[in-house]
Amino acid sequence: MAGIGFELRRAVRETTYLASIRGYLYAAIISSGPWLLSVLSLSLLGFVSLSFLPQESRDLFSATTTHSFAISLISIGLTQMWVTRYLADKLYIDDTEAIAPTFITVLVLSSVVQFFLMHALFARTTLPLDYRMPAVSLYLAISGIWLAMIFLSAARDYVSIALAFAFGYLISFVAATALGSKWGPSAYLTGFAAGQTLTLALLVRQVVAEFDPKYAIATAAFAYVRRYPSLLFIGLLYNLAFWIDKIVFWFSREGVNVGTFLNVFPVYDTSFFLASLTVVPALAVFLVKIETEFYDHYKAFYAAIANKRSWKQIQAAKDGMIRAVPSAYLTLFKIQGAITLLAIALTPVIMSALRIPENYWYVFRVASLAIGVQMFLLITVLLLLYLDLRGSVLIISTLFLTTNFGFTLLTIRGGFAYYGYGFLYASLLSLVVALVLLDNRLRNLEYLTFTRQPLSPAE
Repeated sequence: MAGIGFELRRAVRETTYLASIRGYLYAAIISSGPWLLSVLSLSLLGFVSLSFLPQESRDLFSATTTHSFAISLISIGLTQMWVTRYLADKLYIDDTEAIAPTFITVLVLSSVVQFFLMHALFARTTLPLDYRMPAVSLYLAISGIWLAMIFLSAARDYVSIALAFAFGYLISFVAATALGSKWGPSAYLTGFAAGQTLTLALLVRQVVAEFDPKYAIATAAFAYVRRYPSLLFIGLLYNLAFWIDKIVFWFSREGVNVGTFLNVFPVYDTSFFLASLTVVPALAVFLVKIETEFYDHYKAFYAAIANKRSWKQIQAAKDGMIRAVPSAYLTLFKIQGAITLLAIALTPVIMSALRIPENYWYVFRVASLAIGVQMFLLITVLLLLYLDLRGSVLIISTLFLTTNFGFTLLTIRGGFAYYGYGFLYASLLSLVVALVLLDNRLRNLEYLTFTRQPLSPAE
């Protein structure tokens, strides 16, 4: 699934510095687009809305968008991994005819199911219908965007993808401001949801343009749920693990009730959302440079096996993968380490410029460290999935979920001085286990590869 990374790698290898910078900016938007632009646009909307929305309405809007991101990521986790596996298998054999029909089928079915579930959920609140409708629309749009980006990771036209995000979020900002200042909170949310829906529409158009469907519906991908059930649980558990600490804070005694089940915890939420921006440069470098370099060795290894090359050639390709990993981690550590230290040192400047209260600053520093560790955990998991080591990833996802839940409960009891440390320690422990598993699996890769082959041809 490193397809778009190769296109971006060619872009950053242009002869001018300006072209290289432009390539990395595209990579930043594509690797972190929904998250990056959402944090930026919501931060700007927070400033603008001070003049026309009361605090209660702003809290409700913040809760609605935060929960939409959380629930959509967790729910899409149920389809994320097995759909990715199906898509990767199709690309491996250069069969692209089913890609767009599969996307359309999965998008429509998941949207229909989630439409009724979210309406049933919101029906249990006292929110008016004119607020519930755009809230559901926002949720469906964000869910669709996550799904579209799975398929567009194999695309080539990265410029159109970046422009879709930029244009959609611009519309979200303008429409929310214009409508909200005139008609209040429901119109404010409607404007923001309209921009997200436009983003999804542009991404759907891009999937269809990239892969030119010959037919409308394809259901073969659903067989992968039965064929690879562990992928369903991996996607769900990992995404739930990432959000479980926030959920625990939301529904703790310190959580802020905004009149519905959509609780928030502003100190924790704001600090972590802003801290998440610190990993954008490292993720862009991973997408453009590191993932593609690892993939070159990865492809050479399995091509050598498939083409019955000599043991020496197979071993050389494997050694290339083993050398690529520590080199990649060192590069990312330099980038992320520098950005994290800079964010911690400049916390007063950053938070003062954003008019964020001083009591948030400490949690932001802890969150910046935790998000940096989490990035390395995510990358380690991705490398294990490249090697189809689903059992190892399932162990890591389960460990991350249980430790993040348990440690967060302990930190809440410890009080403000411990906020964020639950996520930090859970990520760190899971990363250590993940690195041990990755090192062991890489060193025994040829053994694992050959012993996992069936003893007789499948019927």
